[in-house]
Amino acid sequence: MFLELSQNYRGVAMENLLILAQPKKEGFNRAIARAIADGVPNLRIVDLYAEGFNPVLPEEELNRKFSFDETTLHYQEAIQGAQRVFFVHPDWWGGPPAILKGFLDRVFRPGIAYGFREADFRDADAPGLFSDKTFDIFITTDATIPSTQKVEDWAPVRVWKENVLGFCGAQDMRFHVFWNLRKSTYLQRKAYLDSIGELCKSS
Repeated sequence: MFLELSQNYRGVAMENLLILAQPKKEGFNRAIARAIADGVPNLRIVDLYAEGFNPVLPEEELNRKFSFDETTLHYQEAIQGAQRVFFVHPDWWGGPPAILKGFLDRVFRPGIAYGFREADFRDADAPGLFSDKTFDIFITTDATIPSTQKVEDWAPVRVWKENVLGFCGAQDMRFHVFWNLRKSTYLQRKAYLDSIGELCKSS
């Protein structure tokens, strides 16, 4: 089972990391994660809902600028050690589920994703620290594909590109959106999943 695979990877050093943020035990987001897992070796999978991650950033953790929480430290170590990072999530209200936003709040901290532990902002002396990593963001949405803009101009993608990954120094970012999920056909979904396998093999 996919969940058992996720748990078995805890504590094992991996070159690649997948963060899944979808509470459904079955569904298209999980199918995307499975397709990635089939095509990417040395992949560590973090299922945020299955692992019961607490996304709430406590005041004391915010003030001290680092965490004593074992799970948060575990995730920070995982993302620091990964060369390629995958995020898989649905589009809810123009952004990721709250648990993934909380993951970013607690894991992407000074000294981990940008700057230094003494700074809670990024400037010329506190650069982004993810410049050597590759990020693949997979988003599913019921929205229809915009006819007048590129994928990178879609608001949820722009947040990832500019406010999150760009801020953290990432330069190699790829965005993969599956549009109009609710009205999609089996053949459309299968074609998308098949394309993930080719994407993983060629990268």
